[in-house]
Amino acid sequence: MTSNHRPATTIDTTFKGRGPQYLSLLACPLDGAPLHAAGDAVECAASPAHHYPVEDGILRLVPPDRRGELDALSDAHEQRGAAQGWSIPDEAAFKSLPQTGLDGYPENHWPYYAGATALLWRFLEAIRRREGKLPVGPMGEAAVIGAGMGWLAYALDVAGFTTVALGAHAGPRYGLGVYPIARYFRVQADVRQPPLAPSAFDLVLFQEGLANSADDNEQRAAFERALDALRPGGWVAVMNALPLPDSDAETVQTLLADAGLELLGAPRRGGWRGMLLTLRDRLAGRESPAPPVLVAQKPA
Repeated sequence: MTSNHRPATTIDTTFKGRGPQYLSLLACPLDGAPLHAAGDAVECAASPAHHYPVEDGILRLVPPDRRGELDALSDAHEQRGAAQGWSIPDEAAFKSLPQTGLDGYPENHWPYYAGATALLWRFLEAIRRREGKLPVGPMGEAAVIGAGMGWLAYALDVAGFTTVALGAHAGPRYGLGVYPIARYFRVQADVRQPPLAPSAFDLVLFQEGLANSADDNEQRAAFERALDALRPGGWVAVMNALPLPDSDAETVQTLLADAGLELLGAPRRGGWRGMLLTLRDRLAGRESPAPPVLVAQKPA
């Protein structure tokens, strides 16, 4: 009788035995086939020649002919951050993002992200109540597209999601390599063509909106891939933390409507303090007509 038990591989042990679970959430970027661990790398189940290394704990899920392009983007991001004097977070600083920001970033960068993240958290709490989930416990599977350093993926992991963080920037100072002891799964990938398995996720989040897509066709293609990765009844969130033209929010709302998704109304701040803060923002003219987070549900 053949045993189904498979000895732990390098990738399995690196991610505390959760490697197989993470890999089931991803797909080969060349043909969309499932992936499996192969020592310290990952292979396509349909074509073993499609081989993707794991370097410094980051799965480089990029076709070989495009790896140079994404590495160049990552290197440029590292150089830009260093030139502008962005602080490099230690573990404590990383875990406190975005509520406690980092020095050197543009003015209001982290306050904007703190506000958008607080709104996202109110959405997630509303979804938890709507679905009758326990306050503490598993929340399902989540993908963060355009994950930056991975701080939001870390927060989702702490909140109970099994989380995949996808981004082009894999550098050790300002990319996915910042927090090497992360439990969430870090993946260097093309965010315009996210290599996600179909119907694998309960939540797909575009952390940096759809701004990484150069044109409308790429935006729509990335959005449709994200919807394919959602389970029926799953949720898609688009965060535009930094102020952008209203037309960007209109583009996202058009994509949601065209896909037949139900837009979830923005939850209000709770308690009397929340009411006062909302009133303060209105009086000060701080409320943007384009909300920093839009969330919608895929039909069941």
